[in-house]
Amino acid sequence: MLLFDQVYHRKGRIYVPFHNILVAAGPFLPPSFDSIEQHLELPPEHEFSHNIRGRYGYLSAARVRGDSMIFRDIYDGDTVIFQRSGFEYVENGKVVVIEKVGEEEGSGAWSLKRLVIEQPRSSTRNEFGEEIDGNNPLVVLYSYNPQVRPWQLDPSGRYRIRGVLLRSLRPEDVHLVDSDGIRPAIPDEEQ
Repeated sequence: MLLFDQVYHRKGRIYVPFHNILVAAGPFLPPSFDSIEQHLELPPEHEFSHNIRGRYGYLSAARVRGDSMIFRDIYDGDTVIFQRSGFEYVENGKVVVIEKVGEEEGSGAWSLKRLVIEQPRSSTRNEFGEEIDGNNPLVVLYSYNPQVRPWQLDPSGRYRIRGVLLRSLRPEDVHLVDSDGIRPAIPDEEQ
């Protein structure tokens, strides 16, 4: 884990990396570059454990833009907390932060959707056990707003799961702090 992407514990509080890239609750926004300059301050563990207890080490947060998740009680301007994960660890039907990787290194567009695998992987094997005609699953992203249609991921597209949704916070419940103020001092290697 990179230093800027760490969760910190200070004086009974938890500080979660806050990504500056917006998470679209709707179609993917134009690609942008992600960075972490702030951390989301969470209250002490005993006050803030809903669906998160024991998983603090791999948390991240970002702000939502759009209205496709309103029937999941996630609104424009809310902050989502998610557990970092990849495609290989995501269960069918989970709400995920998914990234459409941009053309430039380090750029992309993030979206918050329920990921559904419509068709299980099936294949035929030859007499040597080699796969000869595999069918890739159809991966479809669903919203929690009937006015927003689901869309199927382009199998040739470059997507990656950034994490699985744990919970959301309203803007008035969000307290961001400068990341430099909570990172431990790094000794200068030249001294």
